[in-house]
Amino acid sequence: MTLNIKKALCILLAAMLTVTMAVTAFADDPYTSYNYNAWKEAVPSQNGYQVTDTITGADIGLDQLSDPDSEFFISEDEPATLSDAKDFFLSENEEWYIVDTGNNRIIKTDLEFNLLACYKTFTGSSMTTETTLEDGTTEVTEANTLKSPYGIYVDEDDIMYIADRDNQRVIKCNQDCEIIMEYTRPDSELYNSVSFYCTKVLVDAAKNVYVICPAVNKGAIMYSASGSFLGFFGANKVEVTATVVINRMWRKIATESQSATLTKATPVEYANFDIDDQGFIYTVTEAANTTTDAVKKLNPAGSNIISRTENGAEIVFGDQTSVTYSGTTYSTRLTDISIGDDGIVNILDYTSGRIFQYDREFNLLFIFGCDQEDQNGGFDNPNAIESYGDKIYILDGRNNDITVFSETLFGSYVHEAAEMYNEGLYEESLELWQEILKRDGNYNMAYVAIGKALLNQDQYQEAMKYLKAGYDDEDYDKAFEYYRKDLMRNNFTASIIVIAVLIIAYLVVKALQKRGKIPNHLWKRLFRLIGKGIKTLANKIVGVFTKNKKGGAVNGL
Repeated sequence: MTLNIKKALCILLAAMLTVTMAVTAFADDPYTSYNYNAWKEAVPSQNGYQVTDTITGADIGLDQLSDPDSEFFISEDEPATLSDAKDFFLSENEEWYIVDTGNNRIIKTDLEFNLLACYKTFTGSSMTTETTLEDGTTEVTEANTLKSPYGIYVDEDDIMYIADRDNQRVIKCNQDCEIIMEYTRPDSELYNSVSFYCTKVLVDAAKNVYVICPAVNKGAIMYSASGSFLGFFGANKVEVTATVVINRMWRKIATESQSATLTKATPVEYANFDIDDQGFIYTVTEAANTTTDAVKKLNPAGSNIISRTENGAEIVFGDQTSVTYSGTTYSTRLTDISIGDDGIVNILDYTSGRIFQYDREFNLLFIFGCDQEDQNGGFDNPNAIESYGDKIYILDGRNNDITVFSETLFGSYVHEAAEMYNEGLYEESLELWQEILKRDGNYNMAYVAIGKALLNQDQYQEAMKYLKAGYDDEDYDKAFEYYRKDLMRNNFTASIIVIAVLIIAYLVVKALQKRGKIPNHLWKRLFRLIGKGIKTLANKIVGVFTKNKKGGAVNGL
């Protein structure tokens, strides 16, 4: 009896320990990280980021807005939570501006999300709104409040640009909520949409204003600093599908009436954009299954720089394939983009709740985060992404909170190594990449980086192993060519001597055999040995000129 009790206690203790470990692991890593290898296959990967905080309205102190004793008091019924927040922005003064869409207000906090201000009422509008009073009369008043604001940008002078969606305007105002300018529907034949439901806005160094309207597929609507409509910026290309190709063919032979019935091919509009320190504008397109111009890096002329790079056509943003779950197929929908330090590109996928992070050369670094259906603590309605230092921030419009991701030790190794790699410092980053491989043997970029470092050190044979494992055909070819030349140069004299000796030995044996000085069975054996030696040497020489580039992880690395 005593023995059975001891066994039961041991089993119970083991079970409790297992549960404790599982809970701890869940707390540390509330999602599964993965990456893609050179074959576009998802493979497990170390976490580059982990969740360290979640900010709610209570954490911000929004209850102060309804507290008569608070300096931030607005009214006693002012909501103390966020509601369907669509966007947020971190200014150069390290202050957060949160677009609290459902509550028609802008919340301003410091870097640690402590409340600084709430913007609801504005003055100086040239627009008016009509309100029907209880007695049936109509009152015309200044449009001094926001209606479903969707986006915000704050310049270096703390001037706010707010995409006031349902008022169909973008307002430019100061910190005292005094409207400086309003950008409304362009009065131009080029603008053929009847509405101006603007959702996102940004401003460049010359104070040109760029606006996204979902009804406009010609690109971003562009205004000058003085408010003049300048046209459209960086329109997407038409997604080439079977229907588009067939319609184009039919239009060449169809009558005018038949052509009118065919569906017109139109580009997909932007979902969001961001601007980096050099003035390049990055755009993302949210439409599911869109691959054409899914992410663009636009120069001042509106041309996509990514498409001009050597491997631009091969870059796939977001998940490589669609995923089917419970009978529903989920495809990548890129909803926001944020450019961080060293040009790191962070892209938010609305469908999966994942963040796809790339370096400035668009090499995939990390995939992290998840959908709330996949894991508790995931995102239910991820609307916006921002980055600052070693942190990534995600705004969830349904959970009404902000999730903070902090860089892990592994993430810091990868970021430091990737920056050195992009600067061409292959040898200097060698130790970092080797440490990265020790922690994650699936990290494909590490194989390529180590291979290039070894190539620069003239260790061609070792470089070939890593470049082969990283499926880098171009650099593998270089390493192989150098290795072949090096091998031939170092072994040319010895090879000639060996060949000459074998030929002389063959001739001597042949002559002795003719004179009968070597028994018949002995000279046959000697011929076989000499022939085998010549064949082995020939195979080695041929092997130097033959490549085997089938990639894969290298054993023993």
